[in-house]
Amino acid sequence: MLDALAKRYGVLPSVLMASGDTFDLMVMDVACSYERHLNNRHSGTAQQDYDQESLIKAMDSVRGSK
Repeated sequence: MLDALAKRYGVLPSVLMASGDTFDLMVMDVACSYERHLNNRHSGTAQQDYDQESLIKAMDSVRGSK
């Protein structure tokens, strides 16, 4: 992970070790996840988004209403 993060930032791993923090790890995780999502969407293997109506039904069933 350190190597991948250093490549993304364009710095040596030793520089990253000296100045990096957990925020950098979060940014890398989000960026990699988004890249994977775009690649999956492009290849047609992306998970379909939920429509609002099915989310409302799921919330209602959890809350015990309706």
